[in-house]
Amino acid sequence: MKKRIALLLKNEQLLTELKSYTHVMLGSFVMSVAYVIFIIPHNIVPGGILGLSIVINQLTGMSIGLVALLINIPLLLWGTKVLGRKTGIKTAFSMVLVSFYIDVFSQFSENKIFVEDVLLSSVFGGVIVGFSVFMVMKAGATTGGNDILVRILATKIKLPYSKLILMVDGVVIFFGILVFEDFTMAAYSIAAIIAISKTIAYYIKQSTTHMTVFVFSKKNLRIQEAFLKHKDYTKTIFKLIHHDSQGKLILITKNTKQLEAIKAVVYKVDAEADISVLESNTESI
Repeated sequence: MKKRIALLLKNEQLLTELKSYTHVMLGSFVMSVAYVIFIIPHNIVPGGILGLSIVINQLTGMSIGLVALLINIPLLLWGTKVLGRKTGIKTAFSMVLVSFYIDVFSQFSENKIFVEDVLLSSVFGGVIVGFSVFMVMKAGATTGGNDILVRILATKIKLPYSKLILMVDGVVIFFGILVFEDFTMAAYSIAAIIAISKTIAYYIKQSTTHMTVFVFSKKNLRIQEAFLKHKDYTKTIFKLIHHDSQGKLILITKNTKQLEAIKAVVYKVDAEADISVLESNTESI
């Protein structure tokens, strides 16, 4: 019996890892497409190692993906202790994929401009890059480069993480201005950086914000039983409390995506139930 349980746990862990590597692969793919279509053709330099690689590409003619990989490898080796072995392996996987995809897609696109409006291209590209970065982060990895460098700098320089990122991105944009001799490019690069950071922040908040659901019903005990009876329901709940005296059922969801599923369960038991929802912070629970 114990061997069977151990085997099931091992298989579950294997599937979890396989799923996370799939997310890393998809995130890397989406990021590369966004760079080739929206960022690179307009010489936008959105900070980070890829932004620096775009500048070096202009100076040397070396492919952007190759330059990024050459910079990322020593950074990854240097920052393995900061990231940890597991995260480091996934990060290396993402770095190689991004470099490979960018160079392959660039060969096919031949630096063709797909979106004529530079501002639209920088913002839209930034949003897609931000989403892809979040996909990789959610899988327990980083896209390498800038994130590793900033984590290393954070151990040496006593400044907030966000300020260190701005400093690194600012230096990269400054080099971009010198190489491309275009101050307007700096404005578009900043727009792309803002779009990337805001998108990442939005999706992080969506994935970590919990919702407290208040259910008022005469059938609260039956509703509670409906949640506890099925594992699929209990997985969607972070915490469940029932107060008979107040006729109130309190549920705290793991994330906002589970809210509709919870409502469906409640209304299935009592179509006349009253439901109120508030954002909650798990740290205070």
